[in-house]
Amino acid sequence: MERKKILIVEPDKKLAKKIYLILRKDGLIANTTEQALESIRTIQKEHISLLVFDVDVKDMAWDVAVAIIKELEPGLPIIITSTHNTPDLEARILRQKPFYYHVKSFGTEELLLAVQNAIEKPVAR
Repeated sequence: MERKKILIVEPDKKLAKKIYLILRKDGLIANTTEQALESIRTIQKEHISLLVFDVDVKDMAWDVAVAIIKELEPGLPIIITSTHNTPDLEARILRQKPFYYHVKSFGTEELLLAVQNAIEKPVAR
């Protein structure tokens, strides 16, 4: 059975490392990047099972990047994360139809549960 690969796009290096270490501890293959463009390149080259994407990426508008990724891999589950939450931002995120929307202030426990659910769910690509 193929091991699931998770790509984490997170501009906060400390948080990216924390999520990476937790996922690795759970036996998952995880890679991190701070840049949306690098995540797009990775998705073009590798089979990714799940994308965890933060709205605060600096090199590209998050919604543009997510739209490009959805075009490349329509069935790829995407968990979108954000440090802050406003009604406008939440509406914009939900229009992207992510697998899950995670507000970071809820803690990593909820995020890890969403990751588990996403990788266990069969994906039609």
